[in-house]
Amino acid sequence: MEFGQHLKQVRTQKKMSQQTLANLLFVTRQTISHWENGKNYPDFNLLIRLSDILDLSLDDLLREDEKMKESFTEQDAQRLLKPIYRWLLLIDLCFAIILLLDEFNVIHLTVWGAIPVMISLFALVHVLVKLARIDRYYHFGMHYSWQNAIYKVLHPLSGKNLQK
Repeated sequence: MEFGQHLKQVRTQKKMSQQTLANLLFVTRQTISHWENGKNYPDFNLLIRLSDILDLSLDDLLREDEKMKESFTEQDAQRLLKPIYRWLLLIDLCFAIILLLDEFNVIHLTVWGAIPVMISLFALVHVLVKLARIDRYYHFGMHYSWQNAIYKVLHPLSGKNLQK
């Protein structure tokens, strides 16, 4: 039985309305409806509270729903990827600021102007390595030729590429 069907069955057995359950979980009634109809799933913290309220173990609540297990893997991956996206945004912002300052003759990209560029490149390597680790753990298969090219340029002595 899927999670939504199981949730609805247990909720109705306990003679609890969607609104009552929603109030206990501090979510909207529509959220409960979406869970029961399989449109989305609660996060892990809500699942724990839900299992307490319905007096069910997490195992009983989740065991048979494969789609929900996949959803948690995706949520974990998104949680891991958000900081990487922030790093990439910060690196892009640094490059843009440096180039704009150079364009308006505020700075001149001499030896001293190259220092922020070098720091940004090291941060880029850090981000690529982190992406590779996440990819190996979750088996996303996000091996792009541009990643390997950048990695080889920035690590010429290593001779490694990001693929297994």
